[in-house]
Amino acid sequence: MATNSQPRIQLIDSLRGFALLGIFLVNITFFTTSLQTISFGVELWSGWYNEVLMLLRGIVIDGKFILIFSFLFGYGMVLLRESSQAKGRSFNRLYARRLTALLLIGLIHGILIWYGDVLTHYALMGFLLMLFQRCKPRTLLIWSVSLLLIVPVLLTGASLLNPASGQVFEPFSPADAHQMGIYFQERDAAIYGEGSMAQIIAQRLNDYIGSILNMVVFYPQVLGMFLMGAYFCKRRILHEVSKHRQGIIRLTLLGGIAGLALQLVMTLADGLPSWVEAAALFVGAPLLTLAYIGVFALLYQNKSWQKVLHVFSYPGKMAFTNYLLQSILCGLIFYSYGLGWYGTIEPVWQMLMAVVIFAVQVAFSRVWLKRLPIGPFEYVWRLFTYWGNPVKPRERVHISS
Repeated sequence: MATNSQPRIQLIDSLRGFALLGIFLVNITFFTTSLQTISFGVELWSGWYNEVLMLLRGIVIDGKFILIFSFLFGYGMVLLRESSQAKGRSFNRLYARRLTALLLIGLIHGILIWYGDVLTHYALMGFLLMLFQRCKPRTLLIWSVSLLLIVPVLLTGASLLNPASGQVFEPFSPADAHQMGIYFQERDAAIYGEGSMAQIIAQRLNDYIGSILNMVVFYPQVLGMFLMGAYFCKRRILHEVSKHRQGIIRLTLLGGIAGLALQLVMTLADGLPSWVEAAALFVGAPLLTLAYIGVFALLYQNKSWQKVLHVFSYPGKMAFTNYLLQSILCGLIFYSYGLGWYGTIEPVWQMLMAVVIFAVQVAFSRVWLKRLPIGPFEYVWRLFTYWGNPVKPRERVHISS
């Protein structure tokens, strides 16, 4: 029975850190803008540079990097199962404890720190992911594609059966929607930016419930990307990039061209039927995500590029800690118990702020990992998972290398 840990895959750590940056560039807006205002599509800031920046973010970043995280979650499940089997441990018990701990931390994060928490959703979908652990790669791929297509297929079918259902339904006029968006922004600024802790927690709980309800429609997409990551891991595609180079190139070209085209249609075209928007959102984003993964993997094989991209591996190895720290720091910046800058920072400075914070996290993670093998929240997470000391002496070599 083998007892040695699997060596860490530096590409996966770097890709996780890269995803963490993209997620933060999106999430920071939700710390300073009302959830309802965003839902109504209200633009609070003027200036061509803000408009261009948000347009580019919508096409290139929004919804793609969180899918990379989802992909890596499924990838990690397979790695943990293989490691558990090699050490003679019960994977089901380990993973159930791991997901339970993730769910508890996610609930604390969502209620007490930031309503946009994704950990809760990952934990819930993770229990469904366990059902697929023994599936062959081909089965995983079929289920993944099916889940990624289910929402646009259902909406398209509904529009064919009832053409009126595919038309765009606008419950409010643009003027009314704008006015309501401004109202919610002013209300939330008074609560998050100036209110008491009790007021903030009450509003955060409302937003957390609303965020969960909004996220349910994306559950098939999340599970689909989990399974795509599991498929890639079982096929060893990112373990052996050179061996699968031609397939990765074809996937990158297909995903990049088709995914970008669909994203451009969704972002730039007005008055699209609901089923067309669903296809652009639920098909275009995963395709572009896979293209990003492919490009990143191919570039990582070049030594010069690898030196550059390896920088992302430091926050990637502590992604759990850094994700939570981003929420804590943004709370201290935008909420009343900190600087109270809610609603006062325009998008261009939000993006710059996110980049600066992430750069600090890169430096912090690098220093931390030179002294300790895992991040503080990773330690807590593993403590729940393994019911004991989660760090083995040999792991210091693997993680800090």
